[in-house]
Amino acid sequence: MHRLFRLPLAVALGAAAIPAMAEDTSFEIVSSQHTFMVETVAEGLENPWGLDFLPDGRMIVTERPGRIRLVDADGTLSDPLANVPEIVSEFRDGLLDIAVSPSFSEDSTVFFAYSLKEGDMRWLQVASAQLDGTALTDLTVIHEAEVKSTHDQGFGSRIRFDDAGNMLISVGDHNEPPTSQDPSNTLGSIIRIATDGTPAADNPGGDLNPAILAYGFKNPQGLAIHPETGDVWATDHGGVGGGEINAVAAGENYGWPERTYGSGDAPRAATIGDFVEPVFTWGAAPTVALSGLEIYTGADFPLWQGDLFTGSLTQAALIRVMLDFDNRVVGTEYVIDGDLGRIREVRQGPDGMLYILNDEVEGGIYRLAPKTD
Repeated sequence: MHRLFRLPLAVALGAAAIPAMAEDTSFEIVSSQHTFMVETVAEGLENPWGLDFLPDGRMIVTERPGRIRLVDADGTLSDPLANVPEIVSEFRDGLLDIAVSPSFSEDSTVFFAYSLKEGDMRWLQVASAQLDGTALTDLTVIHEAEVKSTHDQGFGSRIRFDDAGNMLISVGDHNEPPTSQDPSNTLGSIIRIATDGTPAADNPGGDLNPAILAYGFKNPQGLAIHPETGDVWATDHGGVGGGEINAVAAGENYGWPERTYGSGDAPRAATIGDFVEPVFTWGAAPTVALSGLEIYTGADFPLWQGDLFTGSLTQAALIRVMLDFDNRVVGTEYVIDGDLGRIREVRQGPDGMLYILNDEVEGGIYRLAPKTD
């Protein structure tokens, strides 16, 4: 049974060619407002993490152990691309998100995030490279975290482009919570940089690291920009529980670890202080471990338009977050509930349909398509 929660506001505040199905594998889900098919686009991926779409209709996907593959229109996976940096994945570290340049037809550039390990230390790097057939060339590191950590988790790492061509990148706290309240470094923040790694000209600046757009996050693994309004949304993990949906505003502090609705080792502030409150939180329970975020604007499911979709790792769910016209949360719905395992990423494709990755050892790419009969 698919769970549907409708919450009062007071509680809530607490096209190019597209890949075909890999094989004739699909199943039907009846949600509260739309019936849809979950179609298998491609399988045989190990812990897929990031996904984007190339202008010729292919997709490009990362596997956390350190591989990048192309997905043809018929769902066929390429061999791993050559010249990917040597990447170590031991727990939740490794190769993370990938994004195709908005000018890919001219520059053939892709951008990807990964955790680099040297000795016992790890930290986030973001690189650019040209896609040349089945290989990467001209790899350049354009950003790296200023603080290194012994921890193998908490890297954030979603990459999105705004309409000015700047990159927004979510950077986790590397499991070093105090760094999120130190605005001199970029850990625990959303950064905004040009494609060469230089800070965007209109970033807040001042006492903030010049690359920072907003800070005070724990492990923001979901990031979305509304294609019409430019509004920026991000998910965040809590300590234990405390998953959040945030509307991201320039220069603001989102509180971690001083303000959190989770439990466990992280403190819960008795007063709000000068922190931006989440638009929605699940509170101390349940633990949702949000990853991936998309704003649905397609035509196939009109009653979903303008809503957020995010993946839950711990609950193995795709969650619809329903918004009203003032961007207030009026309810959540588990539109996929345990059918595909841990959901790592959700993207809207050029065909207007939603594509999701499941973070499994034998993972894949799946598409939500309208039922046609």
